[in-house]
Amino acid sequence: MSLMRASPLALLLAYALVASAAAAAPGSRFAVLTQPPHAPGVMQQPSLVGALLRLRGGVRQLQDRDDWAAVQAEAGEKLLVVDFTASWCGPCQRIAPAYAAIAEEYAGKALFVKIDVDVLGELAAELGVTSMPTFLFFRSGLVIDTMRGANEAGLRALIAEHAAALPVAA
Repeated sequence: MSLMRASPLALLLAYALVASAAAAAPGSRFAVLTQPPHAPGVMQQPSLVGALLRLRGGVRQLQDRDDWAAVQAEAGEKLLVVDFTASWCGPCQRIAPAYAAIAEEYAGKALFVKIDVDVLGELAAELGVTSMPTFLFFRSGLVIDTMRGANEAGLRALIAEHAAALPVAA
């Protein structure tokens, strides 16, 4: 489809995605045009693009190392499933709705979060993430399993296995 035939809405969305990606790049000098400027101390509204991406799987996305520490403490001995993803990763976007559905199925039994490798790349590297999507399974702060790729059946099987396995009391 040529740009001449694209609808104005499609062009606007494409522009917003490019602008958001450019602004999110480390060291970028571009401004995200989908967000109005705000006064200091006033909570900034999320961008339209960010809101659209978050709708593709409503699992909590971690933004910094403080979030990472908090979610590990919150999980405790419960299964913690972490989806290492990226907004530009096609397989990541395809598995996101299934991941969100699984998170709802296991609510109360396991904790599900996402980490965008473009936001927390150092953490992803420390944990050995080299491809997306990568799912890491934690219990009590330790990695107990890993799955690479957007395989819904495999993901469901690992979650069922680890959610059922309760830690042995000492």
